[in-house]
Amino acid sequence: MHLRSRRAQKPGSTRILIADDDALTRRLLEKMLEQTGYQVVAVENGREAVECLSRPDSPRLALLDWLMPGRNGIEVCREIRRHSERPYTYLILLTSKTAKVDVVTGLEAGADDYITKPCDAEELKARLRCGERILKLEDKLTYDALHDPLTQLPNRSFFLERLTLCVSWGMLHPEYKFAVLSVDMDRFKVVNDSLGIAAGDWLLVQIAERLLGSIRRDDAILRTAEVGGMAGRLEEVGILARVGGDKFTILLDNIQNASEGIRVAERIQQAIQVPFDVDGEAVFTTASVGIAFSGTGYSAAEDMLGDANTAMGRAKALGKARYEMCDPSMHATASGRFRLERDLRRATERQEFLLHYQPIVSLSDFRITGFEALVRWQRPEFGLVMPGGFISAAEDTGLILSIGQWVLQEACRQICVWNLEFPSAPPFTMAVNISAKQFAQADLVRQIGHVLSETGLAPANLRLELTESVTMRDEQRTTQILSELRNLGVCLCIDDFGTGYSSLSYLRRFALDILKIDRSFVTDMLNNGESQEIVKTVLSLGRNLGMKVVAEGVETDKQMTLLRSLGCEFAQGYLFSRPLDSASVARTLATSEAHCYTMPHEKAFQFVAPER
Repeated sequence: MHLRSRRAQKPGSTRILIADDDALTRRLLEKMLEQTGYQVVAVENGREAVECLSRPDSPRLALLDWLMPGRNGIEVCREIRRHSERPYTYLILLTSKTAKVDVVTGLEAGADDYITKPCDAEELKARLRCGERILKLEDKLTYDALHDPLTQLPNRSFFLERLTLCVSWGMLHPEYKFAVLSVDMDRFKVVNDSLGIAAGDWLLVQIAERLLGSIRRDDAILRTAEVGGMAGRLEEVGILARVGGDKFTILLDNIQNASEGIRVAERIQQAIQVPFDVDGEAVFTTASVGIAFSGTGYSAAEDMLGDANTAMGRAKALGKARYEMCDPSMHATASGRFRLERDLRRATERQEFLLHYQPIVSLSDFRITGFEALVRWQRPEFGLVMPGGFISAAEDTGLILSIGQWVLQEACRQICVWNLEFPSAPPFTMAVNISAKQFAQADLVRQIGHVLSETGLAPANLRLELTESVTMRDEQRTTQILSELRNLGVCLCIDDFGTGYSSLSYLRRFALDILKIDRSFVTDMLNNGESQEIVKTVLSLGRNLGMKVVAEGVETDKQMTLLRSLGCEFAQGYLFSRPLDSASVARTLATSEAHCYTMPHEKAFQFVAPER
């Protein structure tokens, strides 16, 4: 096993192979080339030539006699060209053949050039110089393809090539251990945004130097030398690579145990914490490090690098400026997430989503005033999946946009059907949740207007539910969008109120219509005086600002009784109904008294833990 990128030969010491069964020809060529400054290796047959050219330190130039006994020059060319992973060797055939068909045969076999016997010394030297130029160009192209131009460190392709060798070696030799460290800077984007890209590039160069400096020689990490890359036997060399942006990876080669990876991670974090000098500015950053150890068993380089990245992501999620070790459960989690995202993409194409609707009732007479649309995923082999099982992945992949658009369209269509079939005064309303990514769309108002126009739903019967965190991300834009939505005629609702900013000033500024008390306060208000005070405060806010208030997650008669005594007008929850499919909603409405659709709150519902 060899790496494609190796250390370039020093000028004036190029090694060349001569393979010719004629001893006199070999001696004459050898003497001439040595006088020119080449290091010559001479063999007398094709078998020895292949063996010589297959070694890690093989010559990069070769003169091959066409008509050697046994394995001739043509066969040697074919054999060498079969192994494309080796550094390129420039092959010249020595031949007395001059016919065009023979020349074509030699070139098709993999020869780069040919020269006729007897060799003219000046012509041979010129052809060899041409070969050297081509090899230098080949080395540069290979180097550029395998190295980061900014830091001159190996890139992702080179790193994976090297790691693949380690994984293969480890599968054959269980005692051989190695580790991969994924290193990501925690505050690099701040530098790019505040000081500019050039300053960010200079910071990356300094970070690369710090990483190299923090790794001792006995950690077996070497930087690739100038042009040509990396050399050395498998057990001697590891790699520091930049794999993109502010992310680096380290291969710790031939180590004893996982603790060596931890020691390196700690030294890296100590080195990175020292401030950097960027254009006279002191720049502070930290590093999050993920560690994957070969002792857990790997058969693919991508899996090991992926596990190190997963561990690094976990380090960031747990507070940054720390390291985390990978374990099999993390790999299983990452694999499950990949499958989830893949199935989600298919689900949008195959229309595997459906809506359930939870009634919202008036606490004064238990009449149904409207519904909240809740999306479900009928996932093959898994059954019905609640939003908590896929919404996060949908947001991360951007699929939430198409899912959200479908939910809005279908919910508006359905409420129009029910309002025609089951007339009520006032008509039923439909609440639809709007995600952060949906709210960030530039054409959100246009999309909603189009759905209202297409379904024929009166804007006043649509309630758009937003969370506090969504509305507070960009106050200026939020104010503009909410104003445009109010001009459209739709009602605006803050969902899970009390769990976010809960600022009285933004309630006035955004001119909202409805507050929904988060279920956590409703659940705790009987046993927790603080939660009960929060519920009272939200109800008081709603009355003072002329807003309706809906209590979520009502599950017991005692909760309902307390809410009524506090003046809460509307509620939803398992006490009245769990979310129902459209057919079940239609049956519920059909069995109610016409124009007075109520929920039988006194009915004993078997308690099922509410959806979180």
